[in-house]
Amino acid sequence: MKSNKTVSVLKYAVLIATAFVTLYPLLWVLLNSFKANTELFTSPWGIPKEWHPENYANAWTTASINIYFFNSVIVSITSLFFSLLLSTTVSFAITRLKFKLSTAVFLVFTVGMMIPVHATLIPIFLMFSRIRLTNSLYSLIIPYTAFSLPIAVMIFTGFFKTFPRELEEAAVIDGSTIKGMFLRITLPMCKPCIATVAIYNFLGMWNELNYALVLIRSRSKMTLPIGMTGFKGQFTTDFTGIFAAVIITIIPTIMIYIAFNKQIIEGMTIGALKG
Repeated sequence: MKSNKTVSVLKYAVLIATAFVTLYPLLWVLLNSFKANTELFTSPWGIPKEWHPENYANAWTTASINIYFFNSVIVSITSLFFSLLLSTTVSFAITRLKFKLSTAVFLVFTVGMMIPVHATLIPIFLMFSRIRLTNSLYSLIIPYTAFSLPIAVMIFTGFFKTFPRELEEAAVIDGSTIKGMFLRITLPMCKPCIATVAIYNFLGMWNELNYALVLIRSRSKMTLPIGMTGFKGQFTTDFTGIFAAVIITIIPTIMIYIAFNKQIIEGMTIGALKG
């Protein structure tokens, strides 16, 4: 009994230490976002002596974070919508509509995972420049959607292969079409998988910098990762403004994770349950 208690104590001690190490940087950024720049350098590890909530107002309006924020929302949500739409339908077709090239199509997406994303930066820039698509949100939505497909197709294909065919066969016997079977049976059953893929791809789209830095020139179309550089001037840097902008940037990801926490856990454990 004592050994079991000792193991439990050690386990919780490790979990608490891990949680502290994970959360402390976020807490540090949050506290420093309420400080003045002078206090940041004199007391970087302490609690603010004077709280400055105006740092958030300055970051939101003066530094145009509001514009970058809504651009990031438009790009990420639109890209994620098309990514989920295409990946679920392609995976369903690969696993359920057995056509001659189904294996080849799956291999094409698998090969796509092996190509370094940023190796395509120059070709995409040249191609978009020729068709005059640079400096627009479309120039980010298209590559973000394309580069998120390989991992999404692989995950959905693996899930659909474990999906019981008996339910779909029963739906076909009852007169359901392929479209109805996909929308009414398959999609509702794979909500945990959809949540997992959505969170994974959303984080990559929300935080992507290189493509946005190369393809976007106008400040009115910049996303948050580029807009963060606006706090750095030629001679000075507004560090507390950067911290406030960082907190504004990570709020959506935290809210989405909290909202889909249950589905994410189910998606992570569904493979073990199937096995």
